[in-house]
Formats: sequence, C-alpha cells, structure tokens
Amino acid sequence: MTEEVDPRAIRAKKPLAPQWHDLRDAHNAAVELLQAGDVDTATRHLREVLTALEGTDDLSAWDLRARAQLNLASALEGVDTAAALAMTDEAIATASAVLERDGDEYGTRIVQINALLSRAQTLAARDRLDDALAQISVAEEVLGEHELEQADLMRFSAHNIRTGLLIFLGRLEEADAEARRSLATALAVDPRLAVHAYMNLGAIAQRTGDEQAAWEFTDLAARLQGDDSDVIAAQIAVENRARVAMRQRRFAEAEEGFLRAAELAKAAGLRTRLAASRTGLAAVYLESGNPARAAKRLRELIADMDPTGAVHERREAYGFLGDAESKRGRFAAADEAYLAARDLTRSAHERCRVNLRRAEMQAEWASFTPGPRKRAERLTAGLHLAIPVLLATEALRGDFAPGPVRERWSLQVAAPARELAFRLAVTLGDGELLFALIENATASATLMAETIEARDAAATLTVLDAGPGPRAGEPAAAPHPASFPHDLLPAAASGFIGDLGAATLGLRFAAPPRVVAIPGRPPVLDAFIRAAEQEYGVTVRSERTVASW
Repeated sequence: MTEEVDPRAIRAKKPLAPQWHDLRDAHNAAVELLQAGDVDTATRHLREVLTALEGTDDLSAWDLRARAQLNLASALEGVDTAAALAMTDEAIATASAVLERDGDEYGTRIVQINALLSRAQTLAARDRLDDALAQISVAEEVLGEHELEQADLMRFSAHNIRTGLLIFLGRLEEADAEARRSLATALAVDPRLAVHAYMNLGAIAQRTGDEQAAWEFTDLAARLQGDDSDVIAAQIAVENRARVAMRQRRFAEAEEGFLRAAELAKAAGLRTRLAASRTGLAAVYLESGNPARAAKRLRELIADMDPTGAVHERREAYGFLGDAESKRGRFAAADEAYLAARDLTRSAHERCRVNLRRAEMQAEWASFTPGPRKRAERLTAGLHLAIPVLLATEALRGDFAPGPVRERWSLQVAAPARELAFRLAVTLGDGELLFALIENATASATLMAETIEARDAAATLTVLDAGPGPRAGEPAAAPHPASFPHDLLPAAASGFIGDLGAATLGLRFAAPPRVVAIPGRPPVLDAFIRAAEQEYGVTVRSERTVASW
C-alpha cells in the first residue's frame, strides 16, 4: 500500500543543514499547534525559532526563517493585522533573498508565493481591497514565471482568495467564474479543498437570489468535509452543518452548531469565522422569533470586533442588527444600525440592499406613527430611499450577462424596491409620481453602438477575431481561443458549464433616455435619477429626453 502524499508538503532539492534539524522540528511542532488551535503557544515557539535563527549566513536556515515568519504572520492575523502584515513582508523579503542568492534549491519559491497570497488576505482584512486584488495578480505572475510542483495548489489558493474579495465587492458575475475556476483546480489537486469553492458558490447563489442552489452548495460543503485534526477544517465543517440546519428550520440543531463553531473559532483565533458563527447564531434567533436575543448577541459581537478591520463581518452584523431592532419595533435603533451597515458597504450592490432594508423599515415605522404629518414624513423618507434603489438596481443589471442569474438578482432587490415605491406613492396620493413609475417600469434599455466606449468595441473585436480563414485544402481553423471560456470550465464531474454573455464580451446596454410624461415639465423622476447616480455611482439614464407614449 503506497503512502498518501500531502499535496501541501514542500519538497526541496537540497536538504536542511543538520545543525538546524532541531529548530526545524520545533517549527513543525509549532505549526501543528497552530493548526490545532493553540495560537498562543504556537506564537511563542515560532518567536523562539526566529530568535535562534538570527545572525546566520546559512541559506537553508534562511529558508526555515522565511517559513517561520510566514507562520508567525498567520498566528498574528487574528490578533493584530498591522503586525501580521509587517511579518508577512519580512517573510517575503527573506524568501526573496534566498531565491536571489541560491535559486529555488530549498523550495523557497512556494514560500514566497504563499507569503504574497497571505499578504493579500491581510490587506483585505485591513479594508485595502484594491491592493489585495493587485497582490493576488503579483503572486500569479510569479507563479506563471516558474515550473513548480505545487503550481495547481497555489492557483487554487489565488482563485479562492480572489473569489472572496469579488463577493465582498459585489462583483458577483466575476466571483462566480472565479469560484468555478477554484473548484476545477481543487478537484484536480485535492478534492477536499473543494469545500471552500462550494462555500463561495453558496454565498454567491444566496446573493443572486437562488436559495435552492445556496442550500445545495452549503449542504455539499458540509457533507464533503468531515471533522479531522485540522481545527480550521473542523470549524468550517461544524459551521456548514449549522447553516444547513438553519435553512431547514431545525433551529435547536442550528443553535447548537453555531455555538460549537464559535467555540472552535475562538480557540483557534479565527476571528473571521468567529464573527460568521456568531452572526449565524443571531440569525437563528431572528428567524425563530426572538429578535431581542438576536439584537443582544449582535451588539456583543460588534463590541468585540476590531473597529479598524473586519469590515465585511461588521457590515453583516449591523445589517442583521437593523433587522432585529426593526422586528422589535425599535425603529430609531434600527435606522442607526442600517446607517452603520451602509457606511461599511464597498459596492453599489450591497449599498442598494442596505438602503432597501432602510426603506422598508421607514414604511413599517410609518404604520406605527399616529400623527398624520409625521407619518407622511416617514413614508416620504421611505420613498426617497426606495426609488433610487430601484433605479440603481435596474442599471446594475448590466454587471451580469443576460440570463437567469441576472434576472434573479434583479428580482431580489429591484422587484421589492419597485413594489415598495408603488405602494408608498399610492399611500401618499402622488398620482404624477405613480404615472412616472409606471412609465419607468415599461421602459427597456437598448444596445446602441454609438454609446459603447471605443475600448469596449476594440476589446470585443479582439475576442471575436478568429484570425484569417483557412487556405485551400486545409481544415477549417478552430475559433480563436478567447472566444470560448475554457478557463471557466471546471472538471466534467461538477456538471457546470460556462456561457458567453454581453458582460463577458465587454458590452453594456446603453442608458435609456429620461421620460417626460407632461410636455413642458421636467422628467418627474429627474431628482431621483440624480440622487441614484450620486449615491451609487452608476449611470441610470442618459441626458437625452423623450416624450412618453
């Protein structure tokens, strides 16, 4: 029987010098402690190893030092992201020095690439998202320049990290393609890694309104990964099972699961997973009819989180807190929570979602307001939130290729915003605005060649160019590789296929004109259009106006 090879193991051409074997063993023991969740002890041992390695000119010891620095950075990330970033930079510098002086004789290139990817994660934790995306590209460039035994594993890590960033940024079409790339790579390298891709695909499905797919991906992730010696894997498995139980409304089981997942995350110093588990626990209380308990848990979570980092986790917590306080009838507190969530959004997509929840809360608040004047003010406040969300969401459809995903996403936000806007306009008795909303609902965007930027047209021609035709007697040439999204296709066993849509080709629908319902009067929605464009940074309508039909 052959021994199973760990795809994560780094195999070097040159062995470590014998005098460093004890420190190597101490380093490996510290890594095992880190994986088991004993972060404090692991941190102490890693610092001892680094101290013992100071002052030597032996390059094999330098390689060991780079590994220890990288693992120490991982331990520090749960405590101090600034210190973690600084230590990652030291690891990159040490690895680069080894590579410059002696090439990749000790497997140091993988350490360097791992450090670059780790730096991207730390930058993301510090809310430097554009820098994090750029860092992943740097790691991929280095990876592409060298033939490495573990190249596919590194590619999986790059795809997986980028997927999470794209989800956070609301770039869901790109995130879906990236998640499927990571899934394809995981299935080729080590199917156990696929759990991360399935988790991301579940998150994307949930954000695009496909609850069935979200449940299936989450369930698949939970079944794929069982408990093992790796505390991170064990924590994710427990958390996934809790999410499946919550989706199936088995609330007692879900509560128990999230409590256990939170314990595992806290013990291992996994701040992101701890926040996710505690938010999941609050969601269980909210869904099971206990908003007061949910609000209490969420306020405790927010107080415990790093105010300079954990942007995504804090936004989620504040959003759920707004929901909980709204259900309790504490509308002022709910609005305060929603505003905090809105200020933490990093994409127009997420900003629309938060403001829609605010608009719905204002409408609910109005129904509990006795004075007619104050009630009208709150209805108007809800209307002035709902209509810009509706307009922006319609414009944001262009971020998706035509198809069911785009329509589900649109229905998830645009449809509730439209329904709310109509209801509020009727309640306020604003017939002119209601007519304008009807006109807007019947409008459709058209693809107009003169509005497409020259760079988009050039990019499209490049993609569609199949090169010169075949010569006489030659078989027809295959289409240009860029015209087929081969890099989007995962392993055949996954059952996924890619398709080309307008978004893939770089085409966007032109913004439709503004509609004048009454001749001689400005477009009724003009103020709302400008508010939407300013708030969400999207072009809702062109400057051209047309008369309604």
